[in-house]
Amino acid sequence: MRKPSHVSYWINQTLPVQVALASALQQMSFLAVYLVVSPLLARTLKLDHDQSLQLISATLLASAIGSILQASGVLGVGARLFCPLQTTASTFATLFLAKSLGGFGAMFAAVAVAGLAQMLFAVLFQQFRSVFTVQVAGIAVMLMGLGLGFNGVKLVLESGETGQLSQRDGLLCFLTLGTMIFFNVWFNGYPRLISAFLGLAAGFLASGWSHAIPESDWLLLSETPLFYWPHPMNLGWRFDDRIISPGIVTGLFLALNGFGSLVAAQRFSDADWKRPDMAGVRRGLLAEGLTNVINSLLNGLPVTSSGGAVGLAAATGCVSRYLSYWLAGIMVLIAFMPRVIVFWEILPPAVMGGALLFLASFTTLAGMQVITSRLLDNRKILTVGIALVLGISYEPLRHLIQAAFPQTGHYLVFSGVGLGVLAAVISSALFRIRDHTRDRCRFAAVPASLEQVMAFLQIQGKRWGARSEVVHRAEYATGQAFEILLEHGLTAVSPGEMATVELETLFNEHTFTVVLYYPGPLLSLATHPPSHEQMLDSDDAVLLMAGYLLNRLADQVRVRRQGERSELRLVFND
Repeated sequence: MRKPSHVSYWINQTLPVQVALASALQQMSFLAVYLVVSPLLARTLKLDHDQSLQLISATLLASAIGSILQASGVLGVGARLFCPLQTTASTFATLFLAKSLGGFGAMFAAVAVAGLAQMLFAVLFQQFRSVFTVQVAGIAVMLMGLGLGFNGVKLVLESGETGQLSQRDGLLCFLTLGTMIFFNVWFNGYPRLISAFLGLAAGFLASGWSHAIPESDWLLLSETPLFYWPHPMNLGWRFDDRIISPGIVTGLFLALNGFGSLVAAQRFSDADWKRPDMAGVRRGLLAEGLTNVINSLLNGLPVTSSGGAVGLAAATGCVSRYLSYWLAGIMVLIAFMPRVIVFWEILPPAVMGGALLFLASFTTLAGMQVITSRLLDNRKILTVGIALVLGISYEPLRHLIQAAFPQTGHYLVFSGVGLGVLAAVISSALFRIRDHTRDRCRFAAVPASLEQVMAFLQIQGKRWGARSEVVHRAEYATGQAFEILLEHGLTAVSPGEMATVELETLFNEHTFTVVLYYPGPLLSLATHPPSHEQMLDSDDAVLLMAGYLLNRLADQVRVRRQGERSELRLVFND
């Protein structure tokens, strides 16, 4: 692991007080936008004022606990990275379903089931990483972003008193989103860091000026005390076996979202990052799952890792895990300040919708980046394509699904995210059939075959999801080896017989290997270049130089005689 050049404060570096406080406040200004999710759910569930406050306080307390667990890594729980937790509107379908089945108590019991499922999938991901691929994780993150965008658009369009978009609400949404974009795109430094908060502030002030916030809400804000004591278990807790299926599926896509965010945190924190550290991912997902189990007992909303906060940390150059402790402290403080919480409750739906549209852009792009971090062959393209199409087509498919599947099936496909992730996992498992990580192909020992050799290696790299950098290195080194064999007559055979070179490719989690089998003598591999005297006096000096250069192109090079053929093995560390 090596510190990236753009990072000022690395993973285990302690922070000066002023840097820690400023960084924590800017992270909170970003994560606070997600607080609109809690009052949105509270409005939908028709909770009273006190219940809504308790819901948000409990969620903040759980997010603080989870951020500390993630950063500390106590007893093997936590990735020891800066990867804070946030709420997500993608879990609404599960919560609504659980409430319809067993009331508020069952709704929070579903949060516990989702948390336990996350802890189970933390282990399964490590055991079945060939199915739970980076692409599947990217699909989960991307669908969550698209879900945020869908909810944001729906919120804006239905924000008027008649259920239709009014001119005032359209302008409020445009002002909120436009302010966020303005400070995020055309400013640097501190204004850019708090662009999301500035957008909400602009929307809030404009709402007050245009009387979009009723007098009753202003009265509520003024009457709410500045401090209070949260009451856990405010709405109750009751287990119902009908919530098990939707809870497990919710745990699956929360785990996949966490997978993507943790992989992003690893990548941003290591200049030499090549592949996910699955042990670290497992510890991180265990921390998330345990947090949601605690969250259910506090009567809070499900939380998951924030890919946006991870990206913000990377952009500002502060990825120290100690930042999590400062951020958690601010979350706890706000959890005890109901007047600050009410600020998020009285925000008009149009302002909330604009904020969700802004966040959807970051979340969707984060998922897209995870998907494209590896080469894609037809199998992976189909996995991604089918899952995304089904995920975004859930609304027109919902009635068909409910008619075609029994009641138990409804619990598995209760949202676009759930349907898309389920389709991705099934497709990924099915496409593993006959998808071997070893393949061979024979080529004529003529210069014209070089293009075919390059195409073969490119296909193998896409099939196995290898990094493009490794595949390009393998292509170049294999091309050089192929030309050396031809130019120096190492593939010579009896007159009238066509010489061939057989290529075998092998792939595992750490290496991409190319083996060339040819009929001639062994290639001499030199660890040092031939001297000037050798280059002038020896006829084999050019071949020695070629062997030396080939030794430098691959991470490992080995030769051996196997029957009547020679074997040249090139190993590239992935």
